[in-house]
Amino acid sequence: MSGAKPVTVGQGYSTIAWIPEQYGSWALPLLHERITSFDNPISKAAAQLKLVCENLPQRPISLWDAEYGCASFVKQTADISADKLMRLRSNRVLYLSFVTLGRGKSE
Repeated sequence: MSGAKPVTVGQGYSTIAWIPEQYGSWALPLLHERITSFDNPISKAAAQLKLVCENLPQRPISLWDAEYGCASFVKQTADISADKLMRLRSNRVLYLSFVTLGRGKSE
């Protein structure tokens, strides 16, 4: 069928892993959960990050793939005490709003 989405076999999973900064390249999975038909990858990751951060003694740095470099993920994780570093797709455009403090005004 042309234009139809392909049918694939399998389940989607979301994993949060801890990578200790001092000891090299191994990772310890903290949460590994299936993404059900009631979830999507963004909401599942946000819920997992919130759960993990509630139980950590200090604020973590979290690293995210390009799928999570979107406004929806940023909004859903805004109140979570974690720094988020995400890769952005090359076609993303960032808009920054600047507050001007008297600049450009005629006095």
